[in-house]
Formats: sequence, structure tokens, C-alpha cells
Amino acid sequence: MNSLSRNYLVIGSEGGLGKSVTAAMEAANYAYTGLDLPEIDFRVKGTLRPAVEAKWLASGPFDGLVFAAGMFPAMLAAETSEDQFDELMVVNARSALIAATTIARLAAEEYRQCSIVVISSTAADRARLGTTAYAASKAALQAIVRGVALENTPKGLRINAVAPGFVDGSSPLNAVPEDYIAALSATSPQGRVAIPQDITPAVMWLLSEEAHWVTGQTLVVDGGTSLGPPSAPTWLNHAV
Repeated sequence: MNSLSRNYLVIGSEGGLGKSVTAAMEAANYAYTGLDLPEIDFRVKGTLRPAVEAKWLASGPFDGLVFAAGMFPAMLAAETSEDQFDELMVVNARSALIAATTIARLAAEEYRQCSIVVISSTAADRARLGTTAYAASKAALQAIVRGVALENTPKGLRINAVAPGFVDGSSPLNAVPEDYIAALSATSPQGRVAIPQDITPAVMWLLSEEAHWVTGQTLVVDGGTSLGPPSAPTWLNHAV
């Protein structure tokens, strides 16, 4: 085992949020092991569980897992093919289930306490044009968090989700038009969209012992976006 004070597995470590989390771990003098494309293809059945087991044997045991992998396509519900829907559910939900339950089993076998944080989205609870299938995958992810927490909390495992709004992670895998980002910024209470560094502190807190009494929950970290835009229509005769 690495001699540093804490040791984590980060799945989706090459994405914008994954890189921000690993940078925070380095700053805290924590050890981490990354897992992402091209080393693993989340769409291929039967590959993720042995990959997590191999990382545990080679670099573990781990004190926790961050699952930050995901896809964010834009498509109307009526234009979503069966293959596109299935791919979203596999990458965003099934992969998290496999990773979390594998870590839970390995930790329990060694009587280790463990904390898992998965990245969800406020889209799970808020409809937007073009996000129906994506939102369904994130709603499934949050159901997985609750179920895994219920099954594994007695064994010393905590699992929670962090739900950002839109995060500008500059990921080539989830490219987003600049005019869309500008439009979201204009309606945000903060006057901008989030960057990965806005979300990372919540992830690190949930991993920590300070959050020892928190499990099975989804923490919204969206800068107030889910409240709606300050420019929304009002019957008041003056601006708030």
C-alpha cells in the first residue's frame, strides 16, 4: 500500500472534474490511482469489475472511490435511438453500479471502512430540452446510490452523489458550443457556469471523515442554478 495518508481510486480521472479531484488529492498529500479511457471502455461488458479488482491488487487497498466518468449528449427524446439510450445507461449508471459494488465487496473482505462519491447532475430532477435520456441515466445513478448505501452501510461503506449543474470541464468527449455556455451563464444567479474546481470541495468533503454521518444522499452543488434565473417573470414592479 502507498505510504501516504489516504488512497483513492478515481474513475474518469482524465475528464475535467476527474483532473480537478486528483489535483486536490495531490494537494492534500493523498495517493490516488486513475482509471479512464483508453485503458477501459465502459461500454464493454465484463471489463470494469476485473479492472477495478486489478487496481485494488496493484495500488490498493483504497479508502474510497470517486466515479466521475460520464457522457453528456444533447438529443430530443423522440430522436433518441435505443442504442443511444442504452449507451447512456451503461456509461452513466451501470458502470457506477459495477464500480461501487466491487469496491464495497473488496473493502468488506478486508474489514475496511470506505467512502464512495459519484458525480450525478441536477438534470436528474429538472427537465431541459435535449436532456431526457441523460437525465434518466442520472436519476438511475442516484437510485443506485441509495440502494448501495442501504445494502452496505452496516459494513462500513458510505456512498453519496454530488449533483452539479452544468460544468464547463473543457472535455473533448463532451464538447459543448460556446454560445450555449454563454446563454447558461446569462441566466445563472452567479453570472457564470461552474468549473470543476467549484465542485471538487464537495467531493473531497464527502470522502472525508467530516462527512461520516452522511450516506445515501445527493448533494446539490450548482451555484443556485436550480433555483431558477433571477430574471424570471415576477409580479413585482421592481427588480430584486
